Amino acid sequence: MSPTKAVRWMSRRVTDTLGGALGLPALMLASSVAAGACSDSDEPAGDAGGGDGAVLLVERVSTPQGQRFYYASLLPEVPTGPVDRSQALELTSADVEVYDGHVFIRDRTANKITRYTVSSDRKLVQDGVVSLANTGLGEVRVSNAYVSPELAYALDSDGWRLIGWNPTTMTLTGDIVSINNMAKPLPGAISAPVKVGDRIIAAILWQGTAVDPDTNIAQPVIYGGSGAIIIDASGAPSFVEDSRLGGAFRVAAGDDGDAFVAGVIGGDVHLFGKVLDAKPEPASGVLRLPAGATGFDPDYFVDIEAITHTVGVSAIHRLDEHSLLAQIYDPSAAPPASSSAYFSSKDFVFGLVTTDGTPAFTPLAGVPKGGRANAGNHVVDGKLYIQIDGGTGAEAFAVTAEGAAPAFSVPSGDIWFLQRMR
Repeated sequence: MSPTKAVRWMSRRVTDTLGGALGLPALMLASSVAAGACSDSDEPAGDAGGGDGAVLLVERVSTPQGQRFYYASLLPEVPTGPVDRSQALELTSADVEVYDGHVFIRDRTANKITRYTVSSDRKLVQDGVVSLANTGLGEVRVSNAYVSPELAYALDSDGWRLIGWNPTTMTLTGDIVSINNMAKPLPGAISAPVKVGDRIIAAILWQGTAVDPDTNIAQPVIYGGSGAIIIDASGAPSFVEDSRLGGAFRVAAGDDGDAFVAGVIGGDVHLFGKVLDAKPEPASGVLRLPAGATGFDPDYFVDIEAITHTVGVSAIHRLDEHSLLAQIYDPSAAPPASSSAYFSSKDFVFGLVTTDGTPAFTPLAGVPKGGRANAGNHVVDGKLYIQIDGGTGAEAFAVTAEGAAPAFSVPSGDIWFLQRMR
Protein backbone atom coordinates (compact mmCIF):
# COMPACT_ATOMS: atom_id res chain seq x y z
CA MET A 1 0.00 0.00 0.00
CA SER A 2 1.41 3.37 -0.95
CA PRO A 3 2.18 5.91 1.81
CA THR A 4 -0.34 8.32 0.30
CA LYS A 5 -3.15 5.76 0.24
CA ALA A 6 -2.33 4.54 3.72
CA VAL A 7 -3.07 7.91 5.27
CA ARG A 8 -5.99 9.06 3.14
CA TRP A 9 -8.51 7.73 5.64
CA MET A 10 -7.17 10.17 8.21
CA SER A 11 -7.32 13.30 6.09
CA ARG A 12 -9.40 15.26 8.59
CA ARG A 13 -8.38 15.99 12.16
CA VAL A 14 -9.73 13.53 14.72
CA THR A 15 -11.04 16.37 16.90
CA ASP A 16 -13.97 16.98 14.53
CA THR A 17 -17.45 16.65 15.96
CA LEU A 18 -18.59 13.04 16.07
CA GLY A 19 -22.03 11.85 15.25
CA GLY A 20 -23.33 12.16 11.72
CA ALA A 21 -20.87 10.35 9.57
CA LEU A 22 -19.53 7.20 8.20
CA GLY A 23 -16.47 6.18 10.05
CA LEU A 24 -14.04 8.74 11.30
CA PRO A 25 -15.06 11.92 13.06
CA ALA A 26 -18.50 11.83 11.67
CA LEU A 27 -18.43 9.20 9.06
CA MET A 28 -21.70 7.97 7.89
CA LEU A 29 -22.94 6.15 4.95
CA ALA A 30 -25.53 7.08 2.57
CA SER A 31 -29.17 7.01 3.53
CA SER A 32 -30.05 8.84 6.68
CA VAL A 33 -28.85 8.44 10.24
CA ALA A 34 -29.84 9.00 13.82
CA ALA A 35 -27.28 9.97 16.39
CA GLY A 36 -25.46 7.40 18.43
CA ALA A 37 -27.03 4.36 16.80
CA CYS A 38 -27.26 2.55 13.53
CA SER A 39 -29.86 4.75 11.96
CA ASP A 40 -29.06 4.94 8.29
CA SER A 41 -31.99 4.01 6.10
CA ASP A 42 -32.79 4.12 2.41
CA GLU A 43 -36.04 5.95 3.04
CA PRO A 44 -36.89 8.86 0.74
CA ALA A 45 -36.11 12.44 1.63
CA GLY A 46 -38.71 13.86 3.98
CA ASP A 47 -40.26 12.92 7.29
CA ALA A 48 -41.35 9.29 7.58
CA GLY A 49 -44.02 10.11 10.11
CA GLY A 50 -47.45 8.60 10.57
CA GLY A 51 -48.36 4.94 10.52
CA ASP A 52 -48.96 3.20 13.82
CA GLY A 53 -45.44 2.23 14.82
CA ALA A 54 -45.64 -0.98 12.84
CA VAL A 55 -42.63 -2.44 11.06
CA LEU A 56 -42.98 -2.54 7.29
CA LEU A 57 -41.21 -5.58 5.83
CA VAL A 58 -41.14 -6.20 2.10
CA GLU A 59 -39.70 -9.55 0.99
CA ARG A 60 -38.48 -10.16 -2.54
CA VAL A 61 -39.16 -13.79 -3.46
CA SER A 62 -38.12 -15.78 -6.55
CA THR A 63 -39.91 -18.87 -7.82
CA PRO A 64 -38.31 -21.91 -9.52
CA GLN A 65 -39.95 -20.70 -12.74
CA GLY A 66 -37.98 -17.46 -12.60
CA GLN A 67 -40.88 -15.27 -11.47
CA ARG A 68 -40.40 -12.58 -8.84
CA PHE A 69 -42.92 -11.48 -6.23
CA TYR A 70 -42.86 -8.92 -3.44
CA TYR A 71 -44.73 -9.44 -0.15
CA ALA A 72 -45.42 -6.37 2.00
CA SER A 73 -46.26 -7.09 5.64
CA LEU A 74 -47.00 -4.68 8.49
CA LEU A 75 -45.77 -6.28 11.71
CA PRO A 76 -45.76 -5.16 15.36
CA GLU A 77 -42.00 -5.78 15.57
CA VAL A 78 -39.13 -7.12 13.50
CA PRO A 79 -39.90 -10.83 13.02
CA THR A 80 -37.90 -13.60 14.66
CA GLY A 81 -38.74 -16.22 12.04
CA PRO A 82 -40.39 -16.61 8.63
CA VAL A 83 -43.42 -14.37 8.04
CA ASP A 84 -46.89 -15.63 7.07
CA ARG A 85 -47.11 -14.32 3.52
CA SER A 86 -50.80 -15.19 3.25
CA GLN A 87 -51.45 -12.05 5.29
CA ALA A 88 -49.20 -9.85 3.13
CA LEU A 89 -49.88 -7.65 0.13
CA GLU A 90 -48.55 -9.50 -2.93
CA LEU A 91 -47.02 -7.47 -5.76
CA THR A 92 -45.13 -8.29 -8.94
CA SER A 93 -43.17 -5.03 -8.93
CA ALA A 94 -42.43 -2.90 -5.89
CA ASP A 95 -40.10 0.03 -5.39
CA VAL A 96 -41.04 1.06 -1.85
CA GLU A 97 -40.76 4.43 -0.10
CA VAL A 98 -42.24 5.91 3.07
CA TYR A 99 -43.13 9.59 3.35
CA ASP A 100 -45.45 11.65 5.54
CA GLY A 101 -47.10 8.60 7.11
CA HIS A 102 -47.86 6.94 3.80
CA VAL A 103 -46.30 4.06 1.88
CA PHE A 104 -45.61 4.75 -1.79
CA ILE A 105 -45.01 1.75 -4.07
CA ARG A 106 -44.03 2.10 -7.71
CA ASP A 107 -44.88 -0.62 -10.21
CA ARG A 108 -42.11 -0.38 -12.80
CA THR A 109 -43.98 -2.29 -15.51
CA ALA A 110 -47.20 -0.27 -15.22
CA ASN A 111 -45.12 2.83 -14.44
CA LYS A 112 -47.44 4.03 -11.72
CA ILE A 113 -47.06 4.94 -8.05
CA THR A 114 -49.71 3.77 -5.59
CA ARG A 115 -50.13 5.45 -2.21
CA TYR A 116 -51.18 3.35 0.79
CA THR A 117 -52.35 4.29 4.25
CA VAL A 118 -52.01 2.07 7.32
CA SER A 119 -55.27 0.79 8.81
CA SER A 120 -55.86 0.22 12.52
CA ASP A 121 -55.42 -3.53 12.00
CA ARG A 122 -52.07 -3.03 10.25
CA LYS A 123 -53.18 -3.41 6.65
CA LEU A 124 -52.03 -1.40 3.66
CA VAL A 125 -55.05 0.35 2.17
CA GLN A 126 -54.79 1.80 -1.35
CA ASP A 127 -55.27 5.55 -1.23
CA GLY A 128 -54.50 6.99 -4.65
CA VAL A 129 -52.52 6.34 -7.83
CA VAL A 130 -50.44 8.57 -10.09
CA SER A 131 -49.37 7.34 -13.51
CA LEU A 132 -45.94 8.13 -14.97
CA ALA A 133 -46.65 6.10 -18.11
CA ASN A 134 -46.82 9.11 -20.44
CA THR A 135 -43.68 10.82 -19.16
CA GLY A 136 -41.17 8.63 -21.00
CA LEU A 137 -39.80 7.23 -17.76
CA GLY A 138 -38.26 3.80 -18.29
CA GLU A 139 -38.94 0.56 -16.42
CA VAL A 140 -35.81 0.86 -14.28
CA ARG A 141 -35.69 1.51 -10.56
CA VAL A 142 -36.32 5.21 -9.91
CA SER A 143 -36.23 6.94 -6.54
CA ASN A 144 -38.27 9.99 -5.60
CA ALA A 145 -37.24 13.20 -3.84
CA TYR A 146 -40.09 14.36 -1.59
CA VAL A 147 -39.64 18.14 -1.46
CA SER A 148 -42.99 18.82 0.27
CA PRO A 149 -46.44 17.23 0.62
CA GLU A 150 -47.32 18.96 -2.67
CA LEU A 151 -44.12 18.26 -4.66
CA ALA A 152 -42.02 15.18 -5.33
CA TYR A 153 -39.58 14.52 -8.12
CA ALA A 154 -38.96 11.19 -9.86
CA LEU A 155 -35.19 11.16 -10.43
CA ASP A 156 -34.75 10.00 -14.03
CA SER A 157 -31.11 9.09 -14.73
CA ASP A 158 -31.92 7.84 -18.24
CA GLY A 159 -33.34 11.11 -19.48
CA TRP A 160 -31.52 13.20 -16.84
CA ARG A 161 -34.70 14.91 -15.71
CA LEU A 162 -36.70 15.57 -12.57
CA ILE A 163 -40.34 14.66 -13.18
CA GLY A 164 -42.70 16.46 -10.81
CA TRP A 165 -45.76 14.94 -9.13
CA ASN A 166 -47.95 15.78 -6.13
CA PRO A 167 -47.95 13.22 -3.24
CA THR A 168 -51.16 14.72 -1.81
CA THR A 169 -53.36 14.88 -4.91
CA MET A 170 -51.48 12.01 -6.64
CA THR A 171 -51.30 13.93 -9.91
CA LEU A 172 -48.49 15.05 -12.19
CA THR A 173 -47.50 18.68 -11.68
CA GLY A 174 -46.24 19.16 -15.22
CA ASP A 175 -42.80 20.15 -13.96
CA ILE A 176 -39.90 18.69 -15.96
CA VAL A 177 -36.52 19.96 -14.77
CA SER A 178 -33.41 19.15 -16.83
CA ILE A 179 -30.35 17.81 -15.00
CA ASN A 180 -28.47 17.05 -18.20
CA ASN A 181 -25.37 18.73 -16.75
CA MET A 182 -25.04 15.64 -14.52
CA ALA A 183 -24.71 13.20 -17.44
CA LYS A 184 -21.46 11.43 -18.40
CA PRO A 185 -20.37 9.18 -21.30
CA LEU A 186 -21.56 6.15 -19.29
CA PRO A 187 -25.08 5.29 -18.06
CA GLY A 188 -25.92 6.85 -14.71
CA ALA A 189 -27.75 5.85 -11.55
CA ILE A 190 -29.15 8.14 -8.85
CA SER A 191 -29.49 6.79 -5.31
CA ALA A 192 -32.37 7.15 -2.90
CA PRO A 193 -32.33 10.82 -1.82
CA VAL A 194 -31.96 11.86 1.80
CA LYS A 195 -33.10 15.04 3.56
CA VAL A 196 -30.09 16.80 5.12
CA GLY A 197 -31.04 20.02 6.89
CA ASP A 198 -33.10 22.00 4.41
CA ARG A 199 -31.61 20.20 1.39
CA ILE A 200 -32.28 16.89 -0.31
CA ILE A 201 -29.18 15.04 -1.52
CA ALA A 202 -28.73 11.92 -3.65
CA ALA A 203 -25.58 10.18 -4.86
CA ILE A 204 -24.76 9.67 -8.54
CA LEU A 205 -22.57 7.05 -10.21
CA TRP A 206 -21.84 6.26 -13.85
CA GLN A 207 -20.98 2.73 -14.98
CA GLY A 208 -21.51 0.26 -17.80
CA THR A 209 -19.66 -2.17 -20.04
CA ALA A 210 -17.39 -1.69 -23.03
CA VAL A 211 -15.73 -4.06 -25.48
CA ASP A 212 -11.95 -4.16 -25.18
CA PRO A 213 -10.66 -3.59 -28.76
CA ASP A 214 -7.65 -5.82 -28.10
CA THR A 215 -9.49 -8.84 -26.72
CA ASN A 216 -13.00 -8.20 -28.11
CA ILE A 217 -14.31 -9.04 -24.62
CA ALA A 218 -16.83 -6.90 -22.78
CA GLN A 219 -15.40 -5.43 -19.60
CA PRO A 220 -16.93 -3.39 -16.77
CA VAL A 221 -16.33 0.33 -17.05
CA ILE A 222 -16.85 2.96 -14.37
CA TYR A 223 -16.46 6.72 -14.55
CA GLY A 224 -13.54 7.95 -12.46
CA GLY A 225 -15.48 9.91 -9.91
CA SER A 226 -18.80 10.36 -8.14
CA GLY A 227 -21.38 13.07 -7.94
CA ALA A 228 -24.30 14.27 -5.89
CA ILE A 229 -27.47 16.12 -6.78
CA ILE A 230 -28.57 18.75 -4.27
CA ILE A 231 -32.20 19.91 -4.27
CA ASP A 232 -32.94 22.98 -2.16
CA ALA A 233 -36.15 23.82 -0.34
CA SER A 234 -37.60 25.44 -3.47
CA GLY A 235 -36.93 22.33 -5.53
CA ALA A 236 -34.03 23.77 -7.54
CA PRO A 237 -31.25 21.22 -8.28
CA SER A 238 -27.47 21.71 -8.29
CA PHE A 239 -24.55 19.33 -8.82
CA VAL A 240 -21.24 18.52 -7.11
CA GLU A 241 -18.57 16.03 -8.18
CA ASP A 242 -15.36 14.52 -6.79
CA SER A 243 -12.72 12.34 -8.47
CA ARG A 244 -11.53 10.62 -5.28
CA LEU A 245 -14.58 8.38 -4.87
CA GLY A 246 -15.98 5.85 -7.32
CA GLY A 247 -19.40 4.20 -7.47
CA ALA A 248 -21.36 6.52 -5.17
CA PHE A 249 -24.50 4.72 -4.04
CA ARG A 250 -25.70 6.18 -0.75
CA VAL A 251 -26.00 9.44 1.21
CA ALA A 252 -26.28 9.94 4.95
CA ALA A 253 -27.21 12.95 7.04
CA GLY A 254 -25.15 14.10 10.02
CA ASP A 255 -26.62 15.74 13.08
CA ASP A 256 -24.84 19.00 12.27
CA GLY A 257 -26.20 19.22 8.73
CA ASP A 258 -23.24 17.59 7.02
CA ALA A 259 -23.92 14.99 4.35
CA PHE A 260 -21.75 11.94 3.71
CA VAL A 261 -21.58 10.20 0.34
CA ALA A 262 -20.32 6.63 0.18
CA GLY A 263 -19.24 4.72 -2.90
CA VAL A 264 -17.80 1.33 -3.76
CA ILE A 265 -15.72 -0.10 -6.59
CA GLY A 266 -15.82 -3.86 -7.03
CA GLY A 267 -13.00 -6.22 -7.85
CA ASP A 268 -14.56 -6.69 -11.28
CA VAL A 269 -13.49 -3.14 -12.13
CA HIS A 270 -10.22 -3.06 -10.20
CA LEU A 271 -8.99 -6.37 -11.63
CA PHE A 272 -10.71 -6.76 -15.00
CA GLY A 273 -12.31 -3.47 -15.94
CA LYS A 274 -11.51 0.07 -16.82
CA VAL A 275 -11.89 3.45 -15.16
CA LEU A 276 -12.55 6.44 -17.41
CA ASP A 277 -10.79 9.76 -16.84
CA ALA A 278 -9.23 8.63 -13.56
CA LYS A 279 -5.79 9.87 -12.50
CA PRO A 280 -5.33 8.37 -9.98
CA GLU A 281 -8.00 5.65 -9.92
CA PRO A 282 -10.78 6.43 -7.41
CA ALA A 283 -11.38 4.21 -4.39
CA SER A 284 -14.26 2.91 -2.27
CA GLY A 285 -14.98 5.12 0.71
CA VAL A 286 -16.77 8.17 2.02
CA LEU A 287 -16.78 11.89 1.18
CA ARG A 288 -18.10 14.75 3.30
CA LEU A 289 -20.33 17.55 2.02
CA PRO A 290 -20.37 20.19 4.79
CA ALA A 291 -23.63 21.83 5.83
CA GLY A 292 -24.57 24.52 3.32
CA ALA A 293 -21.49 23.89 1.19
CA THR A 294 -21.58 23.62 -2.59
CA GLY A 295 -18.58 21.29 -2.84
CA PHE A 296 -17.06 18.29 -1.07
CA ASP A 297 -14.53 18.84 1.71
CA PRO A 298 -11.14 18.47 -0.03
CA ASP A 299 -9.48 17.33 3.22
CA TYR A 300 -11.93 14.58 4.11
CA PHE A 301 -11.94 11.12 2.57
CA VAL A 302 -12.24 7.72 4.24
CA ASP A 303 -10.54 5.10 2.05
CA ILE A 304 -12.06 1.69 2.90
CA GLU A 305 -9.73 -0.12 0.53
CA ALA A 306 -6.66 1.31 2.26
CA ILE A 307 -8.00 0.23 5.65
CA THR A 308 -9.05 -3.28 4.68
CA HIS A 309 -6.54 -4.10 1.88
CA THR A 310 -9.32 -5.65 -0.22
CA VAL A 311 -9.57 -5.79 -4.01
CA GLY A 312 -13.28 -4.98 -3.93
CA VAL A 313 -15.88 -3.50 -1.59
CA SER A 314 -19.52 -4.57 -1.82
CA ALA A 315 -21.22 -2.31 0.72
CA ILE A 316 -20.63 0.12 3.58
CA HIS A 317 -22.95 0.93 6.50
CA ARG A 318 -22.60 3.34 9.40
CA LEU A 319 -23.02 1.87 12.89
CA ASP A 320 -22.05 4.83 15.08
CA GLU A 321 -19.57 7.70 15.18
CA HIS A 322 -16.70 5.33 15.90
CA SER A 323 -17.38 2.38 13.62
CA LEU A 324 -18.93 1.19 10.41
CA LEU A 325 -19.73 -2.10 8.75
CA ALA A 326 -18.34 -3.11 5.37
CA GLN A 327 -18.75 -6.16 3.19
CA ILE A 328 -15.53 -6.79 1.30
CA TYR A 329 -13.85 -9.47 -0.78
CA ASP A 330 -11.79 -11.44 1.76
CA PRO A 331 -8.22 -10.09 1.51
CA SER A 332 -6.85 -13.52 2.45
CA ALA A 333 -8.71 -15.30 -0.38
CA ALA A 334 -7.17 -15.99 -3.78
CA PRO A 335 -7.99 -13.23 -6.27
CA PRO A 336 -10.90 -14.11 -8.58
CA ALA A 337 -9.94 -15.33 -12.05
CA SER A 338 -12.57 -13.26 -13.88
CA SER A 339 -15.25 -10.68 -13.29
CA SER A 340 -17.92 -13.40 -13.36
CA ALA A 341 -15.95 -15.35 -10.75
CA TYR A 342 -15.85 -12.22 -8.60
CA PHE A 343 -19.61 -11.77 -8.79
CA SER A 344 -20.33 -15.42 -7.98
CA SER A 345 -17.69 -15.72 -5.27
CA LYS A 346 -18.64 -16.80 -1.76
CA ASP A 347 -15.51 -15.15 -0.35
CA PHE A 348 -17.19 -11.96 0.82
CA VAL A 349 -16.97 -11.15 4.50
CA PHE A 350 -18.73 -8.64 6.74
CA GLY A 351 -16.52 -6.80 9.19
CA LEU A 352 -16.42 -3.91 11.60
CA VAL A 353 -14.19 -0.99 10.72
CA THR A 354 -13.12 0.98 13.78
CA THR A 355 -11.95 4.50 13.12
CA ASP A 356 -10.58 5.60 16.51
CA GLY A 357 -6.79 5.74 16.57
CA THR A 358 -5.34 3.40 13.97
CA PRO A 359 -8.19 2.15 11.79
CA ALA A 360 -8.76 -1.60 11.76
CA PHE A 361 -11.00 -4.15 10.11
CA THR A 362 -12.33 -7.09 12.15
CA PRO A 363 -14.51 -9.82 10.57
CA LEU A 364 -17.95 -9.89 12.14
CA ALA A 365 -18.16 -12.85 14.52
CA GLY A 366 -21.11 -15.18 13.95
CA VAL A 367 -21.76 -14.09 10.36
CA PRO A 368 -20.33 -16.57 7.85
CA LYS A 369 -18.66 -15.66 4.60
CA GLY A 370 -20.89 -15.72 1.57
CA GLY A 371 -21.85 -14.00 -1.64
CA ARG A 372 -22.37 -10.30 -2.15
CA ALA A 373 -25.38 -9.31 -0.08
CA ASN A 374 -28.37 -7.18 -0.96
CA ALA A 375 -26.85 -3.91 0.26
CA GLY A 376 -30.08 -2.23 1.35
CA ASN A 377 -29.60 -0.14 4.47
CA HIS A 378 -32.32 -1.63 6.67
CA VAL A 379 -32.34 -0.03 10.13
CA VAL A 380 -34.97 -0.48 12.83
CA ASP A 381 -34.65 0.79 16.41
CA GLY A 382 -30.91 1.30 16.22
CA LYS A 383 -30.09 -2.07 14.67
CA LEU A 384 -28.88 -2.65 11.15
CA TYR A 385 -30.32 -5.76 9.48
CA ILE A 386 -27.92 -7.34 7.01
CA GLN A 387 -28.44 -10.56 5.10
CA ILE A 388 -26.51 -13.34 3.45
CA ASP A 389 -27.53 -16.07 1.03
CA GLY A 390 -28.54 -19.06 3.12
CA GLY A 391 -28.87 -21.40 0.14
CA THR A 392 -32.67 -21.52 0.26
CA GLY A 393 -33.18 -17.82 0.91
CA ALA A 394 -31.65 -15.09 3.02
CA GLU A 395 -30.55 -15.21 6.64
CA ALA A 396 -30.83 -11.85 8.39
CA PHE A 397 -28.60 -10.67 11.21
CA ALA A 398 -29.08 -7.71 13.56
CA VAL A 399 -25.86 -5.70 13.82
CA THR A 400 -24.63 -3.00 16.18
CA ALA A 401 -21.13 -1.79 16.95
CA GLU A 402 -20.99 -4.50 19.63
CA GLY A 403 -21.51 -7.34 17.16
CA ALA A 404 -24.15 -9.39 15.35
CA ALA A 405 -26.95 -11.78 16.29
CA PRO A 406 -29.20 -13.99 14.13
CA ALA A 407 -32.54 -12.28 13.46
CA PHE A 408 -34.88 -14.02 11.02
CA SER A 409 -34.94 -15.81 7.67
CA VAL A 410 -36.54 -15.04 4.32
CA PRO A 411 -37.35 -18.35 2.57
CA SER A 412 -36.70 -18.28 -1.19
CA GLY A 413 -35.92 -14.58 -1.12
CA ASP A 414 -34.34 -11.62 0.59
CA ILE A 415 -35.20 -8.40 2.42
CA TRP A 416 -36.27 -5.74 -0.05
CA PHE A 417 -37.41 -3.10 2.48
CA LEU A 418 -37.48 -2.93 6.29
CA GLN A 419 -38.44 0.17 8.27
CA ARG A 420 -40.56 1.14 11.26
CA MET A 421 -43.47 3.43 10.46
CA ARG A 422 -43.34 6.51 12.68
